[in-house]
Amino acid sequence: MRYNTSEVFFMIKMLIPDYYYKSIYDIPLEELYEKGIRLILTDLDNTLISYGKTDPSEELFEFKKKILDLGFEFILVSNSRKKRVDHFAELYQIPYVKFSTKPLKRGILKAIKKVAKGEYKRDEILLLGDQLMTDVLGGKRCKIQVCLIEPIDKRTDILSTRINRGIESFFLRRIKKKRREEYDLYLKEFAGEKDD
Repeated sequence: MRYNTSEVFFMIKMLIPDYYYKSIYDIPLEELYEKGIRLILTDLDNTLISYGKTDPSEELFEFKKKILDLGFEFILVSNSRKKRVDHFAELYQIPYVKFSTKPLKRGILKAIKKVAKGEYKRDEILLLGDQLMTDVLGGKRCKIQVCLIEPIDKRTDILSTRINRGIESFFLRRIKKKRREEYDLYLKEFAGEKDD
């Protein structure tokens, strides 16, 4: 895979998240609410549950309750078109968009403009996801904030996600070289590097 210099520079900028946490349970929800976030969009696979699971856990139900109790709106935005998305969303009782085609804008904008009950400015929206090439890039293309989450279990990744992770590694190396401060802040741990 070859990228020219201008493409790499543009992609580097678009692949840096606004936040990074090891898990959704580490996200400081109260702090985000104070900062003005009102709509949380979330990826499904390896963000909320691994590819190897189908049902939400009790802990996940508690996470959703906390989100809603704080006053956020919460919507699932998944690239999968499989029945497991319908199954999960029905059990979890969450509005959703499946086959969202991230990093394309279509599915994210559908969630914001058609599925969301409220009307939100772009700086009031946060997308949670575990992939640079779909979630972070898709959120940045829609001009919303993005929170990168450590994948729950990479061993369960499907083929397309494994391919994306290979591309991800290419860009992580370049972000480290060109934007070291942001890399250390948001991507070093995600890339599997330990502090010196």
